[in-house]
Amino acid sequence: MKNENDVSFPAIGKETFAERLEMAIGTTSVRAFASAIDLSEGGLRKYLRGQSLPQIDKALLMARQANVSLDWLISGEGYPQTGDEVTKVVNNEFDEEYSLIPGYHLSVSTGHGRITDSEPVKRHLAFRRKWLKFRGFETEKLAVVFASGDSMEPTIHNNNTLLVNTSDTKLTDGSIFVLRFGDELYAKRLQKRFDGDIRLISDNKEYEDQIVKADEIDKLHIIGKVVWIGKDLY
Repeated sequence: MKNENDVSFPAIGKETFAERLEMAIGTTSVRAFASAIDLSEGGLRKYLRGQSLPQIDKALLMARQANVSLDWLISGEGYPQTGDEVTKVVNNEFDEEYSLIPGYHLSVSTGHGRITDSEPVKRHLAFRRKWLKFRGFETEKLAVVFASGDSMEPTIHNNNTLLVNTSDTKLTDGSIFVLRFGDELYAKRLQKRFDGDIRLISDNKEYEDQIVKADEIDKLHIIGKVVWIGKDLY
């Protein structure tokens, strides 16, 4: 069953995606091209060997970097090189269907800092606008961060991608939030106790729950609610 927010695409067309990507890169070194789109050289070589396919947001970055048609790169239809107006149409069609959500190189549960305008955006993930609208999300209020550690297993695993709704900071019992307490960034379930204390709950029961005392609440900053988790199956 295909999810609404599935953003990968099939390898179709006269050439394989790997062959089209090699043509698009041309004489540029693989290392330089990978660096330009914030991708590891090894990751790019997997695409060139046909071992995997990129998600649509990464394919868009490839097409823009190589100055080729996104439609051609994905499907093999049309011509590699396009005029400015044609490129604009293709990009507009992409923008009409997808929203690119900024991703920050922040690791929650062991990292420092918080999501602010000063944090550099390292990558973008594409989500279908239809799905975002269905969930009632405002695109500009969403951010992507990355999980670190195993304290929230089996719900969240190390290196999972977390979509955070920064407009939803109202504490609701049992929901998972990204929060800052002191200098540490966490992804935890929150529970407000009758005495005013807040319990930070780990799904991994090998970890003890943490208690934020009522007189320390001002040190607790809820950044947003975790609304989607992206994970590898193996």
